[in-house]
Amino acid sequence: MKQLLVLATALFLVSCSSTNNNSRKLASLDKDLTGTYLGVADYGSPHKGYNKKAMRIYFHPIANQPGSYDVVLLEYVDLLKMAPSYIASNKLPFIAKRTGYLKNITSTIVAYEANPGEKENTLEMWPLVVQGDQIVAKKDGQPRIVTLSTVEGLTNPLEGATISPSNNSEPKEIFFPAKDDEKRNGIQYATAKAAYKVAKLESTWRKQYLKGPYLSQYYKRDDIVLKCGGEAGNFNADFLINPKYAKKSEKKRRAMFTHPDSAFLKGEFSISEPRDGMFLYHSVNADEKSNEIVKNKIGLFIDVFDATKSLGQDVVELALIDSEKPADFLMYYEDPENGEGKINGSR
Repeated sequence: MKQLLVLATALFLVSCSSTNNNSRKLASLDKDLTGTYLGVADYGSPHKGYNKKAMRIYFHPIANQPGSYDVVLLEYVDLLKMAPSYIASNKLPFIAKRTGYLKNITSTIVAYEANPGEKENTLEMWPLVVQGDQIVAKKDGQPRIVTLSTVEGLTNPLEGATISPSNNSEPKEIFFPAKDDEKRNGIQYATAKAAYKVAKLESTWRKQYLKGPYLSQYYKRDDIVLKCGGEAGNFNADFLINPKYAKKSEKKRRAMFTHPDSAFLKGEFSISEPRDGMFLYHSVNADEKSNEIVKNKIGLFIDVFDATKSLGQDVVELALIDSEKPADFLMYYEDPENGEGKINGSR
């Protein structure tokens, strides 16, 4: 077990780059949850694959709504299986050309609005969906409930917290460990925690619109499929059919992306930002099929494995998500030489 952890962390080290009633005065309002936290998605058994998966949650405060947050929740893929593809894509391109570049980092992504709950030390998480030109909390079902720990002296405000499911497809519980216990927490959480600690990584939800070229797969620099450009208040996104790969069979081309729907997207979109750090795409000249795929998804710029401070490297992932279909997201990978949107290809 320890050997697996050492292997995974070593690979990461050399490869990573990149009902609303806010008037209630509750204990949860006294805790600032802003930030990101690693947790465990416990599906119980029987479950395909690991019963306990590593997951990450990001909290961003909503202006003028004390105690409320915009939240992004994502679940990692199998980190032990992912690590070899990660290192090959970054350091061993001659292998990646044969085996395929990395294209799967997370298995689900959902955005929520979290409001103070009916009980103390709780928050209600409602999925964020697109309605016209707005991103709103959908409150016609059951919320997920965040229950904060009341134990004193915790290292972070989510330590010991739990999140309940709102339907049977979600984990029976998400929990945020207060101590290392591999049997309870699972190997995926242990691997993720070790990788972030040893490689001195962070995970960041970028609030700005990050310009530059984006790739079909991690580090596949000859396959630019999206250019994000423009200026504040007039951002745009241009989906491209890369002529180098246009002659591949439809099946092979679709298999090269995180989501097969990305394979033949084409056309320019204007960008709006209805919520801080959340973007919508509006067709300028996109074909009908491309517009149908993109228009009702929320754009998020997230650097899942952020090595900016430790190694001076970062690759931001642009995810276009549908909170009602957590696994049905599109993902594109920033060109590793882009920095903060400064290399050729941005407009």
